[in-house]
Amino acid sequence: MNRLELRELLEEKTGTLLLVAGGFLIIQIVAPAFPDFAGFASGERLPGWAGFIFAAVHPGVVGRVLPFIALLGLYHRLTSETPRLAVMGGTLMALTPILYLTGLLTLLLRPVPEFPYLLWLSPLAYMVGTAFFGLAFLWKDGSIRFVGIPLLLFSGRWTLLYAVGLKTGEVPGWFPSGELLAVSVVTMGYLLYTDSATRDNGTLAGS
Repeated sequence: MNRLELRELLEEKTGTLLLVAGGFLIIQIVAPAFPDFAGFASGERLPGWAGFIFAAVHPGVVGRVLPFIALLGLYHRLTSETPRLAVMGGTLMALTPILYLTGLLTLLLRPVPEFPYLLWLSPLAYMVGTAFFGLAFLWKDGSIRFVGIPLLLFSGRWTLLYAVGLKTGEVPGWFPSGELLAVSVVTMGYLLYTDSATRDNGTLAGS
């Protein structure tokens, strides 16, 4: 599979990836209601090496990583009509893992006071990048523009957590953080999946 085919596949399956991510987030939300399942999902009953591997595929982790991969697939959907917003959003989202890994490596290998802040700046790039994508979708014509609403909700949820975390160091227990994330991801996934299915059927879609 060449680069173009991979890009087209990611663009086509963006809605599916977001729905899968939403499913993992829902599992994380409902797990505490089932003690046996919650204990299994925590990986505490597994050996050390298996627990480490299990942590990497924990529902909450998968549910947060998949949207990042999926949302990068939106870039090519937006470049034709809103190239500036698409480029700004795509650049910031691509910058997110670079800032995170650079800050993490600097913190682990050589703790220099200035550079670890890159670790804390990485979510900011992600939030602003997804907000640009949300605005770009609202700029489009047809029903596909409504994808911009859950995208802005997605960005706003992270922005609020970031601001609260900087101010208080923790998120209030009453705040429906996971629920807002799941709703925004599932809504985005449904709208994009429906749009892709409509285009595959040869009828006019809103993009």
